[in-house]
Amino acid sequence: HHNTTEEEIGTIIDSMKAKTSAGEDDISSKLIKHCKSELLTPLTTLINKSLDEGVFPNSLKVAKVYPKYKSGQINDAVNYRPISLISNFSKILERVILNRLIAHLQQHNLLTSRQHGFIKNRSTTTAVVQLIEYIIDKLDQGCVATSVMLDFSKAFDCLDHNLLIGKLKALGIIGKEASWFTSYLSDRKQLVELSYKDNNTLLTVKSETLPMKRGVPQGSVLGPVLYILLTNDFPSYLSEFCETVMFADDTALLVATKNRQELEINSYVAYNMAKQYCLQNDLVLNESKTYQLIYTSLPNDYQGLPELTTLNSNKYLGIVLDNNLSWTPHVTQLCKKLNMGLYAIRRLKQVSDNRTAIIAYYSLFETHLRYGLVAWGGTSASNLQRVLVIQKRAIRTLKGLRPQETCREAFKELRILTVTALYILETVMHAVKIGRARLGDHHTYNTRHRHNFALDTHHLCLFEKKPSYRGAAFYNCLPEEMKRIPEKNLKRRLMDWLLERTIYTV
Repeated sequence: HHNTTEEEIGTIIDSMKAKTSAGEDDISSKLIKHCKSELLTPLTTLINKSLDEGVFPNSLKVAKVYPKYKSGQINDAVNYRPISLISNFSKILERVILNRLIAHLQQHNLLTSRQHGFIKNRSTTTAVVQLIEYIIDKLDQGCVATSVMLDFSKAFDCLDHNLLIGKLKALGIIGKEASWFTSYLSDRKQLVELSYKDNNTLLTVKSETLPMKRGVPQGSVLGPVLYILLTNDFPSYLSEFCETVMFADDTALLVATKNRQELEINSYVAYNMAKQYCLQNDLVLNESKTYQLIYTSLPNDYQGLPELTTLNSNKYLGIVLDNNLSWTPHVTQLCKKLNMGLYAIRRLKQVSDNRTAIIAYYSLFETHLRYGLVAWGGTSASNLQRVLVIQKRAIRTLKGLRPQETCREAFKELRILTVTALYILETVMHAVKIGRARLGDHHTYNTRHRHNFALDTHHLCLFEKKPSYRGAAFYNCLPEEMKRIPEKNLKRRLMDWLLERTIYTV
C-alpha cells in the first residue's frame, strides 16, 4: 500500500468514459471530468484516508439497479436483466486499489497462467489457443484426450465474502489491506429504480434499500478481479488429473492420457474433484449445461462421463470446437454471420455513401472474421475458401464491381487484408510474442537463417495447424529484411507487405 497522488487520480478520471449515467448519488462521469481540477485535491485526500484506515466509505456502498428488458413477455420479470449502477467516485477509489492489487499479484507471480479473463495481454483468443495447443500436443504424443466445459450458474452473484477474504489473505493481502476488502464487501445495499411516463412527464420511483449478503458488486471495478482471485487456486487443485483453461467463469477441463482406461479414470476423478471444489467454494455447477467433447483418434467405445452430455462440437468462448479440430462447424457458423454482414453492407451501400459501407464492413463483417482466427485459420484450404468467397463478395460490393470481376486490386485500394493474409499476420505475431527458440540461439547454425524459428519435430499433420507452429513456419518464409525488424514495428510492416500481395491461398 502506498498513497495515491493527484496525478494518479487525474489519470484515472481522464481514462473514464464520459457518460451521463450515474449511481445513487446522481453524479455522472461526464460531470466529474468537467470538474476534474476542483475535485483532484479533495478526492486524493479522501482516498488516502480510506487507504490509511483500511475502510471503504459506507456512502459508496449503495448500488442502484434498473431492469433492462431483454425479450419475451413484457410483464414477466424473468425477461429483464438487472443493470447495476454504482457511484463513479467508488469506481475511482476501486481503480486505485486495483492498480495496487495487480502490481502485488504480478510482482509475486501469484496469478495462474490458466486464467485469461480481465488480465492485461490475455483474452478469449489466448484462452482458446492455450486449449487447442494443449490438446494437439497431447494427440501428437499419441495420447487420447477429452475436454469438459463447465457451466457455473450465476458465479459472480453467489460468492461467499468470508471465503474470498480467506483467499486474499492466502495471496498475501493481510492487515490493513485485508480490512479494506472486508469493509468493501460488508454492509452493501441496493435499491431498484424504475422510470415511467405519466401524462408525458418522466417520473422515477425508488424501492426501499435491501442488504446484499453475497456476490461481488455488479458493475464494480474490483468485482471481476475478485472473482478470478477466488478461483485462482482451481487449476492447481486439479493439476494432478487435468489441465484447466479459464476465461472468467468459463472453464474447460482438459484430460489427456496414454490409453482409454486412464482417460476414463482421470476424467472421472478430475470432474468429481471439480465438483468437490465447487462445494468447498460455494460455486454452483450446472450439470445440465456442462458438456464433454471427446477428440477422435479414440475408438468409439469411450462414451464419456455418464452424467454429462457428450457432443461432437461445442461452443467455447464464441468459437465452435469440434472433435476432429477440423473447425468445419465453426466455419459454417461464421459463414452465416458473414452473409448477414454482407447483406447489411449491401443495404447500406444502397441507402448511404461509401464511407458508411466501409465502416459497416469493419464492424459487421471483419470483426466476426478476425475473431479467434489465429486458432480456426488452421482449418482446411477449402474451408478458408468458403470464407474468402464471401469476403470477396463484400469487397466487390464496396467497390461496385460485377460478380465475376477480379478484386485483387480492390483489396489493395481499400487497404483490406484477405482472410488468408489476416491469418498469416495473426499467427506470425503470435509466434513472435511467445518468443520461441530461434536457430541463432544455437550459435553453430548457418548465420543466413539465424533469425528463423526452430520448428518442433512431430508426428501428426494436425500439429502443423497449431498457431505457434503455423506462425513460426510462416515467419521463416518471410524475406530476410523483414526478420530484422524489431517486434514493435513488425505488425505495421508485415501488414504493408501482405497488402502489396493480395494473398488468396496459403
